[in-house]
Amino acid sequence: MNIEKFEGPEKKLDIILFSPRSDLRSNSDGKWQKVVNSSGSRILSSISTDDLDAYLLSESSLFVWNNRILMITCGKTSLINALSEILDLVDRTRVAIVFYERKKSNFPQEQPFSFKDEVNRLTRLFPGKSYRLGSANHDYVHVFFWAHPDAKPEKNMTLQLLMHDLDPCFMASFCTEEKRAIDLDVKFSAFEKFFPLTERDSHFFSPYGYSLNGLSKSNYLTVHITPQSNGSYASFETNIIQDDYLPLIKEIIDMVKPEKFSLILSTRMNRDTPRFHATFAGGMTNHWITEKSQYDFDCGYRVTFLSDLNALDLRHPQLLQR
Repeated sequence: MNIEKFEGPEKKLDIILFSPRSDLRSNSDGKWQKVVNSSGSRILSSISTDDLDAYLLSESSLFVWNNRILMITCGKTSLINALSEILDLVDRTRVAIVFYERKKSNFPQEQPFSFKDEVNRLTRLFPGKSYRLGSANHDYVHVFFWAHPDAKPEKNMTLQLLMHDLDPCFMASFCTEEKRAIDLDVKFSAFEKFFPLTERDSHFFSPYGYSLNGLSKSNYLTVHITPQSNGSYASFETNIIQDDYLPLIKEIIDMVKPEKFSLILSTRMNRDTPRFHATFAGGMTNHWITEKSQYDFDCGYRVTFLSDLNALDLRHPQLLQR
């Protein structure tokens, strides 16, 4: 079977404002279509709570609060192009924090811009710093971060689970039209025991692929799956705070059974921060951690990155007995 290559690993732009804007979420004038279209993506559907709007895109997701914009895209999109459109909506002087993230690409030669190109454009507007989480010759994530001197960290926490080389049995759910919807609805309903959702929106792409947005008040979770065998990839992200994410991580890994995966935990710095990050890093004892990075960014944020977590114990347990 000839399966077209698709770049599953995402780019992410997160912009936090100093104060809420009551008109920011409104899309009556089509402003969010314009933002999304500028990246090379398009809006497929949307769901809302009193606090948050979630747009499911042809390439990933967009989330809009009164004081925050989070946009995630994959494929050959140019997410960096959306920044100028966003700044037409929110004056640059109202921006408190800018966070841009880009996962290592499977097919970097097919991307319209390199991370270096994107940083050059970002620093013209926001004189921030760029980082690399992880080893240069293994899996890694590029990060750009800028915070206004007067910015204050929000009480939030974000978990990202980035998975490569998925189990063929799991991917088969995406390749049989008659059964994939039933199978996947059953699989992903497992998240409800961790995060009761009030709104849920999903889409099956033709011929392959799946996206899910789920909302609960001001919180979100999002899942994106690229099942192509020449670059299979899945991601899970949420800002729903948990004392211990390890049961959730195990649930997802047991379902997807990737050959390798990475984890990112981002939190505000407070007295509980060391405990959260220590529990997060110390709980992955059943996997081979070959890279651990931790950064404390300006404005009081800490990020822990665990890379090349090998999940062979799930699919080839005999290898761990050698």
